[in-house]
Amino acid sequence: MLRFASRALNVIVLTGALLVAGYTLSPLATAYALNGAIKAGDAATMNTLVDWASVRTSLRSSILQRLDEKALARPDNPGWLQSVKYTLTDAVSPYMVDHLLSQRVSPEGFTEYMGPHSPKAEAARAAGLDPDTMPSANVMKRIRRANFTDLTHFQIEIVDRWDDGKVFLATLQLQGVLWRLANVQMLSLGEGA
Repeated sequence: MLRFASRALNVIVLTGALLVAGYTLSPLATAYALNGAIKAGDAATMNTLVDWASVRTSLRSSILQRLDEKALARPDNPGWLQSVKYTLTDAVSPYMVDHLLSQRVSPEGFTEYMGPHSPKAEAARAAGLDPDTMPSANVMKRIRRANFTDLTHFQIEIVDRWDDGKVFLATLQLQGVLWRLANVQMLSLGEGA
C-alpha cells in the first residue's frame, strides 16, 4: 500500500511538473510558430496567432506617443521655415502612421516587411551580404527580456532586426488554450523617424 501511494505521488508530481513546464514554454512556442509563419507567408497561421485589430490599435497609439515625445524635444523658438515643417509634420504624421499600419499589420505586411524577402533583406543581398547569417538574423540575440506579467499575459521586448534603435514590446495573451499576439508597443522609434 505504501509503495502504491509513493508511485501515485510520483505520477502526480511528474504530471504537475510537465503541465507547469508546458504552460511556461507555450508562449515561447507560439512566438516561434508565428516567426515561422511569417517566414513561410502562412496567412492562416498568422490569422490564428495574431489579433490584427488590437495590434494595429496598440502600435498606432504607441507610435503617436513616441512622435509626441520627439516633438517635445524640438527647439523652443524655431525659425519660420522650421516652424512650417513642424506644423506639416504634426498634421501629416497620424495619416502616415495609419497608412503604414494598414499596409504592414496584416499577414501580407508581416511577410513582406519581416520575411526572408523583405526590402531590407534584399538590400543586404544586393550589397553582397547573406541576411540569414548576419548577427541580427538571430532572434534570440535581439530579445532584451521575456517574461510573464500575469497568468494570461507574456511580454517580449525585442530590438528590430534592421534598426537597433527601434524597440518593440510584444504582448501575447492567453485566449482559451491559445496564446495570441494581442498588443505591440513601439518603445523607441529608431533611426528612420
